[in-house]
Amino acid sequence: MLTRKKREEHQILELATHAGKIILTSGGEVYRVENAISHIGEEFGVQIDCFATLTCIISSVKNSESETFTAVERIKSRSTNLDRINQVQNLISNIKDYTFDELKSELNKIEKIEPHSLLINTLAAAIAAASFVIIFKGKTYDFTSAFISGALVTLVGEGLTKMKVSGFFINLILGGICAFIANLFYINELVATPAISTISALMLLVPGVAFINSIRDIIAGDLIAGTSRFMEVLIVGVAIALGAVLATNLFSYFGGRLCFL
Repeated sequence: MLTRKKREEHQILELATHAGKIILTSGGEVYRVENAISHIGEEFGVQIDCFATLTCIISSVKNSESETFTAVERIKSRSTNLDRINQVQNLISNIKDYTFDELKSELNKIEKIEPHSLLINTLAAAIAAASFVIIFKGKTYDFTSAFISGALVTLVGEGLTKMKVSGFFINLILGGICAFIANLFYINELVATPAISTISALMLLVPGVAFINSIRDIIAGDLIAGTSRFMEVLIVGVAIALGAVLATNLFSYFGGRLCFL
């Protein structure tokens, strides 16, 4: 049976690892995860050694009796939620204002923050995709095509994610949808070229945050995590490009049958 001190050290380790998990699963950098875990440990008087990758967090603490406690968190999925990262960072910055139990309660609240509804996400994605048409100097129907593609990308992506389809194939399919809608407008002579609306919709799938984080991890010295994340970015890029190319080539053979006007 654990003594009170050992139990506290064990709980501190679990709390710190939990905070790191929230940051990592929300799209944060590995160095930020390790710094957060170490900072929480220092605040409660223990030294926590942490090693984090994109798929796992391993943390350990050694007590005064040279006994080691280790916590392992397997990261099965990651998304981008900068709001969660910001809230955890603010919590850690003001950690002196919280007791252990209050900090644990606040972390649980942050973890349970629900994302925006599917309707809001769909509308936001559609508007974002259509807005790129303005940047690329497209026309009215380019705007409409990108708007439809952006909405479909969100809806289909959400459905495929719930079906637990591999990320590579999700991006492959979504890239194909972007090119399909643009080419559908093109063969019906609604747009002069499918390029503008295709690229505008594909901008939703470009892993910009992951790319920046990979560079920041490499600069921070986390070569394994940085390289892994960079390879992930390349795989996503290949998937969406391949999907767009396949959809475009299919129109070369069957496009005439989809001409409605």
